[in-house]
Amino acid sequence: MRLSQLGSNERAVIVKIYGHGSFRRRVMEMGFVRGKGITVIKSAPMLDPIEYEIMGYRVALRRSEASLIEVDTACEPFVEAVCGETTIEEGVVEQRHRSQSNVINVALVGNPNSGKTSLFNMISGANEHVGNYSGVTVGAKTTHVERYGYRINLSDLPGTYSITEYSPEELFVRKHLAEQMPDVVVNVVDASNLERNLLLTTQLIDMHLKVVVALNMYDSLEKEETKLDHNMLGKLLGIPMVPTVASKDRGIDDLIRRVIEAYEETDPTLRHIHINYGSELEDCISAIQDEVRQNKDLVARYASRYLAIKLLEGDVVIKE
Repeated sequence: MRLSQLGSNERAVIVKIYGHGSFRRRVMEMGFVRGKGITVIKSAPMLDPIEYEIMGYRVALRRSEASLIEVDTACEPFVEAVCGETTIEEGVVEQRHRSQSNVINVALVGNPNSGKTSLFNMISGANEHVGNYSGVTVGAKTTHVERYGYRINLSDLPGTYSITEYSPEELFVRKHLAEQMPDVVVNVVDASNLERNLLLTTQLIDMHLKVVVALNMYDSLEKEETKLDHNMLGKLLGIPMVPTVASKDRGIDDLIRRVIEAYEETDPTLRHIHINYGSELEDCISAIQDEVRQNKDLVARYASRYLAIKLLEGDVVIKE
């Protein structure tokens, strides 16, 4: 459940922090980090903001900000121990925290015909319909798998060439990424057609998401005798690149491992970069970002750079 859903005097333990950029940094500096106990003190007369006690301090958050913090209230002895009111067997707290924080929400995103649903089927053991035209995946298909001590909740999103406002598939994907805030996005790319497929990758970069790229159909690239230094490409984009052939179960295990490393922020390749659009556009983006950042609730949910770029594009949905 989310922190905003707790009532007065209720206690919980923080499991996960959602949101972007300055919001995440600010709340973590205030003590809102995984595994810490938190108690609701009271709400303001208009129910906003809400006062909390964490790490011996009292702090206030807006309800919209608290809605971006996931908490666990399921095990009362565990909550009491973390909040410092009792003592339970050594190791139980760590075990309970690990079981709750080792849930990774993953979204599969990619162009139509990139082999995204085939990859979903191979990971999950499902047997979803696969076709060669846009719109085969009309909604998000979901499943979960257990790998290496983690529960991975996997969502297969509709195939899309970009994240704009031009089709229902594009809007669905964008809404899912913004509202569900997956921990990691697996961008499934046709390795033999990088120029077209990497447009979507750059848009995911602008959204400031943790991304792992599955270079799918890698055998087609190899048949063409084309050389691709995918490790260097990954370093340039700040995104782990994993060659896969979903139809042959090749590279799937390595992909899952890299997803876990991205989630735990231990992958040395992972870093946030900006795609440089040239001095004139960059000046405009920066100016709009300064205005967008004034709305704290907005930039907690969306990357300010992404919003600025979409406003420059005249994106009607983002304007609204």
